Amino acid sequence: MPAGMIGRHTLSSTGRHSMKILYISPSVLPSRAANAVHVLHQCHGFMAAGHDVVLAAKRSARDAGEVVRTLERDFAIDASRLEFLSYYSALNRADNMRIALMAWRALRRGLQADLVLSRNLYASYILAVRMGRPIFFETHQIEHGWRSHLQKAIMTQPHVTTIVISKKLEEVLADAHGVGPSSTLVLPDAAPEGMEPVPAHDKPAARARLMPQIDLAPYRTVCGYFGHLYPGRGIEIIEAMAEKRPDAAFLVFGGNDRDIAERRAANTLANLVFAGHVSHGAAVRIMAACDVLLMPYQRAVSIGVKKHDTARWMSPMKMFEYMGSGSPIISSSLPVLEEVLEDGRNALLAEPDAPASWLAALQRLESDETFARAIGENAHSDYRAKYTWKARAQAVCGAV
Repeated sequence: MPAGMIGRHTLSSTGRHSMKILYISPSVLPSRAANAVHVLHQCHGFMAAGHDVVLAAKRSARDAGEVVRTLERDFAIDASRLEFLSYYSALNRADNMRIALMAWRALRRGLQADLVLSRNLYASYILAVRMGRPIFFETHQIEHGWRSHLQKAIMTQPHVTTIVISKKLEEVLADAHGVGPSSTLVLPDAAPEGMEPVPAHDKPAARARLMPQIDLAPYRTVCGYFGHLYPGRGIEIIEAMAEKRPDAAFLVFGGNDRDIAERRAANTLANLVFAGHVSHGAAVRIMAACDVLLMPYQRAVSIGVKKHDTARWMSPMKMFEYMGSGSPIISSSLPVLEEVLEDGRNALLAEPDAPASWLAALQRLESDETFARAIGENAHSDYRAKYTWKARAQAVCGAV
């Protein structure tokens, strides 16, 4: 397909399902961006719930087949039943608007959708405000400048249901715009179905199989962190813990190439490993093989975009993947995270910027194996009951 040409690529034929869902994304697929990962998993959740999905997005490769293979390999999702409404361009210019216009044209040309879910601001405005079409509008942030006016116009339409990822975001939207959404669905993020814990006695063998290049045998405890290395993610807390606990290994997975290189160059600790990027499928398996998982968000959290601090309203996907792993979690005690995490039941909570608090929580888990196991089991039970992408999809469809 020539550069910039808009077209559909049907990944495979599919049987009849109860609904056809048009999901309009803001994403370039595939990529490591959190919005791209979220979109792909939510699409998989809809399909797992028995629905057909048409996904509108920009693809990062000229060959749509190559994109499909990458999604299956790197994100561990079944892309065989997804209809991909996509375009390719080597230029990174007005991508969200181009995705919006592509979806609008598809609807004008006869695409029948029982439900339209949009994370694309421009598509949401065109469909809901200009055309008066009922949609689900999902937003994970407060828009600024002229985009703020679009966000307010969309979410106040009587035929729009606004999906937010936390109760706090619902409050912040109302404060920012002077009026709340006309209809709101609070749905935290989620994790893939089918995640299973690794029993404690099997974790060393699992680690040796998954990470043969890292010698973890000398260490009493293996702690894992998964995610970006942006400011506010708490990497300094992990570095401080590693310095105080040379008998424990601290593995950091994720980050962009530049951040990884900088951290590796500055690191002088043998028990702290910046392991870099791994596929999503590998990441969730390694999570289950860790003894403890760390989530040291600070009171201000960057997502790598200027003026976007999400600490007050975030719902990190990795929190639910941590829960699905069954490994005990130590997390920052931020109010928005406490919408999901309960100190002493499904996680241990520590002061965000106090390494001593994190070290004390780690010591508590190490000194009481029964308690540590209960923490992980409770988190896994919560994940299975409430926090899978399929359950999230069912909640959306149940609100139609």
